[in-house]
Amino acid sequence: MKKALLAVLAIVVLIGFVLFNKDISSKKAQPDMAGVVSKEVVNMSDNDPRFDVWGKNFPEYVDMYSAVENEAPFETEFGGNHAYSKLIRYPQLTVLWAGYPFSMDANEERGHFWIQVDQMDTARNNKDFLNSHGFAGFGGQPAACMNCHSGWTKWLENNAALGDTPREKWVSFNSAKYWTMIKNVPALEGIAENSPEHSGPHGGKRMGVACADCHVPNTMELRVTRTALINALTKWRGYEADPVTGVKATRSEMRTLVCAQCHVEYYFRPTGEKVKTIGETIANDTSKKWWNGTQKTYDEFDSWRDGNKATEIEVAGIELVFPWKQWGKNEPFRIEMFDEYYDENSTRSIFPQDWAHKITKAPMLKIQHPETELYSSSVHAANGVSCADCHMPYVRKGSSKMTNHNVTSPLKDINAACKSCHTQSEEYLKAQITDIQRSIAFDLRSVEYATVSLINDIKNMRDRLATLPEFQKDGKADDKKISAVLKEVLELHRKGQMRGDFIGAENSTGFHSPREASRMLLQALEMARMGQTKLAEIALQYGFNDFKTSNLGFEDIQKLNPGDIRYKVDLNDARQSTGKNHKAGDRYYEHHNINDGPDAKLLELDKNNKPYNYKVLD
Repeated sequence: MKKALLAVLAIVVLIGFVLFNKDISSKKAQPDMAGVVSKEVVNMSDNDPRFDVWGKNFPEYVDMYSAVENEAPFETEFGGNHAYSKLIRYPQLTVLWAGYPFSMDANEERGHFWIQVDQMDTARNNKDFLNSHGFAGFGGQPAACMNCHSGWTKWLENNAALGDTPREKWVSFNSAKYWTMIKNVPALEGIAENSPEHSGPHGGKRMGVACADCHVPNTMELRVTRTALINALTKWRGYEADPVTGVKATRSEMRTLVCAQCHVEYYFRPTGEKVKTIGETIANDTSKKWWNGTQKTYDEFDSWRDGNKATEIEVAGIELVFPWKQWGKNEPFRIEMFDEYYDENSTRSIFPQDWAHKITKAPMLKIQHPETELYSSSVHAANGVSCADCHMPYVRKGSSKMTNHNVTSPLKDINAACKSCHTQSEEYLKAQITDIQRSIAFDLRSVEYATVSLINDIKNMRDRLATLPEFQKDGKADDKKISAVLKEVLELHRKGQMRGDFIGAENSTGFHSPREASRMLLQALEMARMGQTKLAEIALQYGFNDFKTSNLGFEDIQKLNPGDIRYKVDLNDARQSTGKNHKAGDRYYEHHNINDGPDAKLLELDKNNKPYNYKVLD
């Protein structure tokens, strides 16, 4: 009898252990939701990706995520979430990006909650404004830009884009106009069609990143949802597709891959074919004109109005592509991989450039936000540290330990972000970060100033060559012939500026991989100076014996400061929140803390950083 009781007891203990172990395993499979139990108020679904809805099950998380909505903007030396104008702080960008809309409007990023709001407000997404400010060729952003900004992206790709296959829907989504696609965000329960709530950031058309972008409904397992990343990982980087999580990857990998959906370099690759996508009937309404008097083909507004409706159209297809062909799995990224990819005939023959530089005529590439690429070569990456470990560190909420979903700079909470691994004091760690970023900033400013100097010298040479009969056609400068003579210099401009732009666009000021950032910037500086040397050789070849190269510094660069953005002409800019008529001279942004200048101490830092004033900085 005693043996039977012991046997029963052993079985009960074993069952209890199995159940306990299963519970632990379940939590380990979902460590980013560890310690928090779903309240099971709603059934989460991809049919309704609104974070306010999913957040009913996890209110602590949605509170953290949306906290930035009411937080006062803050600045770090090279970041923060105050959306000041980068063009005011770094006026050299107006020359580096000449002829590209970024030279008109580029603000400091202010967080995931705001990314769709800011994308819809930016002048870079405003056809009338850009056309009236010298960008006559701008025809409107494609919906491809929504891939990194909208929590509705996958819903729209699956439900609003046209096509019978996932591939057709993917290309159709990317190829539509941004303002056409955003009109198709549904008004779900509790939201009236085209109401302020339907246009807003809480589940409406201005909703940024949402829970569904990174989590499987209900289980909350990490996943990747963005088609461009899945394509790049499975086609080029050795990952296997997975119907639930996007790709098969370890938990540690997933804590970085969810960020790699957007924090990457990308381009819009032409498919070389016509595709069916959503258009607007406004194209047939001859009473609707753009500022320049041409027929409107879409309404730059987020809702259907005035009888405008969706229709089917045919356009040249594009798809969002990450240029990772040369980047193998478990390898550090190198900038030379982009050189090879963008110079391959299969790429350059159909995608020669993002834009032609307005001053030099060089075929330029605009790098976006390549945090994933740069981080891959870092000490942290080599030791298995993920993006979430630093930018979403564990915090305590009562008795629960959870990842902080107020995704922000580790400098905001060094204790949580850094000291789980590092034993040094917060002061020491902050000093180390500051030293690294100031050092890389010095290198970056050196590259930018040298590249602007090269641009000035190329302009000088173009003007001089244009005076020679052999470089004229019908009494005008033959830009094609001049560019042929300057081909090697223009390639140095393209590749050198790409390297500087890589570190400038990357959001850590080099901290994610300081040695690789320095290597890249040293190459860029060498390319700028080599370009100037070759210009001097060309000057001698054509008898310009008085040709001198430039060497611009901080004070020269400050003369390029454009100030905040203002209207040059009267525009009825209904896409703005007030929907009012704007007069020439009016400020473009209606909120005072967007597109304003940075704190004066940041400009003082830049002044002392290049050239390096150790008496102040040390």
